Amino acid sequence: MITFNDLHTLSERPELFSAYTAETLWADPHISQKMLEIHLSQDTSLASRPAKAIERVVDWIDEAFGLKGRAVCDIGCGPGLYANKFVERGALVHGLDFSTRSLHYAQEHAPSGPGSATFALANYLEDPLPPQQDLITLIYCDLCPLSPDQRQTLLTKVLHALSPGGVFLFDVYSDQAFKSVREGMVLERNLMDGFWSKDDYFAIHQTFRYDEDKTSLDRFTIVENGRNWDVFNWLKHFSKEEITRELEEAGFINILFTEGFDIDPNDPSTFGIVASAP
Repeated sequence: MITFNDLHTLSERPELFSAYTAETLWADPHISQKMLEIHLSQDTSLASRPAKAIERVVDWIDEAFGLKGRAVCDIGCGPGLYANKFVERGALVHGLDFSTRSLHYAQEHAPSGPGSATFALANYLEDPLPPQQDLITLIYCDLCPLSPDQRQTLLTKVLHALSPGGVFLFDVYSDQAFKSVREGMVLERNLMDGFWSKDDYFAIHQTFRYDEDKTSLDRFTIVENGRNWDVFNWLKHFSKEEITRELEEAGFINILFTEGFDIDPNDPSTFGIVASAP
């Protein structure tokens, strides 16, 4: 029987960035299949933006930086939705990701040219990035789940992997988007239509706000027959001043901002950043 103390403990606010469970989403066989399905779906933007938005962003990147013949590393490439479009425009692409399943899909659907694609299983916080890159991309706000220390680790790795004058292009959730975060708790049997397990389960979804840091946490507690486990999805929401400060501390220069990554190109919930290596 669940006791009052059990629920009281569960409802306590975790310490900010106290757990990092991203690998669970990408390595678990069942969840990684569900994640791939969501990536490819045109009916939801939970994991990737729709093809129309991706195409528009890739067109802009090609116009702004010229992809033909450029060395491009797409970190957190997933099933190659951006990386393979870079290849179609002539880029020499290295795609890195946590998920074997997503990388297999990316490789299977890599175009024959005019560029080239190499996809590798890697944890971009720990494994080396390919050197001498003209452009490194991290798209769909993948910097936002990381703690301040993790962000500085990644920014330093990216800076060192870029050629002189090379560009880091990424997007983040805005501090405006944080205003819409609402705290709450939901208990549901087989929450998210069986996303978390192939077996019967109950899931508790809690949302916490950390106002001082403008960070949210979606914590999922999965209760199966014989085991309980948690997934922590942190999202840091940035002002342009904050992300500029972090980039400058890491050594980037010429920091510029852009819009238009989302389905609605005028959506203020995210913004893009272009930062250069010296």
